Amino acid sequence: MSKRNQVSYVRPAEPAFLARFKERVGYKEGPTVETKRIQLQLPDEDGDHSDKEDEQPQVVILKKGDLSAEEVMKIKAEIKAAKAGKMREESSLTLSLLQMKNRLWLMEESCIENQSSVPQMKNIQV
Repeated sequence: MSKRNQVSYVRPAEPAFLARFKERVGYKEGPTVETKRIQLQLPDEDGDHSDKEDEQPQVVILKKGDLSAEEVMKIKAEIKAAKAGKMREESSLTLSLLQMKNRLWLMEESCIENQSSVPQMKNIQV
C-alpha cells in the first residue's frame, strides 16, 4: 500500500498570544472549505425589487412639468397592470394552443378507431 494514501493534515492548535490578540481586535475567521459548502439562504423576493420603500428613487420637482410622487406611483401601477395583462394573454394563448393540439389528437384517434384515413396536418410550431 502506498504511503501517500495514509497522509492527512491536522491543523495545529493556535498559540495563546494569537488567540488573545484576535479576541482583542475582534478578528473573525474567514470562510473555510466546510463553510463554503453550506448553501446560503437567499431572502424571499417577489421579483419586483423596486417595491421596497427605502429603495425608492427620490422625487425632486424642479420645473412645472416634472413628475410628482403620485404620478410616478400611477405610472408604476399602469406598468404592473400591463405586465399582468400580458401574462394573462400569454397563458390564454398557451391554453388555446393546447386545446387545439388536444382536438387534433382526438381527431386522429377517432380516425384510427374508424379505420379511416388520417387527414394530413401541417406541423404547427409554437
